[in-house]
Amino acid sequence: MAGLRELPWRVAFNGVDFGRVSWWGVFAVAPAALLTFGALAGDRAPFVYSMYCAVILTAVLQSSERFIGMSVALDDDAGELESTYHMGDPSLFRSDEDVTTSLADVETARFVTIGDRTVVRLYYEQSFVNKPSMFLVPDEFEPRFRETLRQYNVSIRVDSTLKSADRVWGRFAVTALFLGAIPLGTVFVWPAGSVPFLLAVFGHAAFVLRQGW
Repeated sequence: MAGLRELPWRVAFNGVDFGRVSWWGVFAVAPAALLTFGALAGDRAPFVYSMYCAVILTAVLQSSERFIGMSVALDDDAGELESTYHMGDPSLFRSDEDVTTSLADVETARFVTIGDRTVVRLYYEQSFVNKPSMFLVPDEFEPRFRETLRQYNVSIRVDSTLKSADRVWGRFAVTALFLGAIPLGTVFVWPAGSVPFLLAVFGHAAFVLRQGW
């Protein structure tokens, strides 16, 4: 999923990794509140809104690069999943280290399908873990992966294709609105206060364009 044309897919799938409350708080409520504050307070307030959008935009684009290239190896007997995220080239961050995940630590696996692509979201027994949580699952690998998950008593959730598409692309639309269209529009209203967001946009545009079409 490399290149500019795959960027919407990467951002859309990236939204699956967030819980409903946290996602709405970060991508809708917070920017809307800061935008309102900027419109009412004036002076330095627009700068705060622009900085927030720049930081979240950077986090979204960088974390979505994990879908550019990833390798996953499943050891059925040991019940382990070895994964490697290959980020974009160039990228702000590198993450080419192999990470081994024990399926014994996984509580639930949620499969989300959009079009001809399926992603799995792993939920661990512990709330906060420094382990990979999402993978693209090839069609030929999915039946074997599900069977292995069942062997290790991992609960499996499968979202319907229609439900998945509505939720994922709905989140993508809100993200594009609050972290794209509205901040770009405020450039004409608060040009000085929009500097952080513009720097983030041009900086990431340079990275994405160099990664190819």
